[in-house]
Amino acid sequence: MTNNKDVVFYQNNSEKTCNKPNPNGNIDLRLPSTSSLSSKKERIHFDYLVSAPDRLLGEICYQLDRRILSYIFQGHTRLYGFIMANIPNKIIEVSTHPLTGKVDQGYQLHLTQRHAELMERLSQLGYKEALHPPFTEFIVNSYGILTERSSQHSTQGMDYNNPDFLKKVIMTTAPRKLHKDLLVVLTCLCMMAEMDRKPLLFW
Repeated sequence: MTNNKDVVFYQNNSEKTCNKPNPNGNIDLRLPSTSSLSSKKERIHFDYLVSAPDRLLGEICYQLDRRILSYIFQGHTRLYGFIMANIPNKIIEVSTHPLTGKVDQGYQLHLTQRHAELMERLSQLGYKEALHPPFTEFIVNSYGILTERSSQHSTQGMDYNNPDFLKKVIMTTAPRKLHKDLLVVLTCLCMMAEMDRKPLLFW
C-alpha cells in the first residue's frame, strides 16, 4: 500500500462482520437504528465522537477507490495520476514499454482480467461501474477527506473501522438522497478490507 502523498485519485482538489449478499441476490444492509440519535442533544453528542463527519463520508469513498486501484495495479507502488475513470488507459500505459513502445500483451491481459473480475464481484454488492466511480469522485470533491489520521488502537480509530459506526455516520450526516449509494460504497469497502485484510480506513 502507498501513503496518501503518493496517491492522487482526483484531479480536483468488539469485531464487526461486514454485510454480504443474501442468497436471493439482494444486499442485506441491516441498518442500525437511528432512533437513539433522533434528539438534537444526542446528535450533538454523536458529532463530538466524530472528527469532521462530513469528511468521513469522503474518506469512505476515497478508501474504496484507493483499494480498487491498488488491487488492480498490485505491482505498482506509486499510483500518482491513477483515477477510476482512466483505468483502461492506465492498463495500456503500464503494459507498454516507455522506450520501445512494445506492449506486453500477457501483462495487459492480466490487469484487464483483474479489473473485470473485481468489477464482477463488486457488482454483486450493488456496485455499478458506470455510476459509482463518478459518484465517489463527487463525494470526495464535495466533502473532502480526513486531514488527520487516527491510531488504529485509539477509540476514534476503532470507531472509524467499525462498519456499524460508519453506517451511523452516513445515516446521520449525508443527505437522504445519497444514503443508498453511500451504503453500497461502504459495503464494497467492507469486502475489499476482507480481501486485503486491512482496516476499513487504511493509511
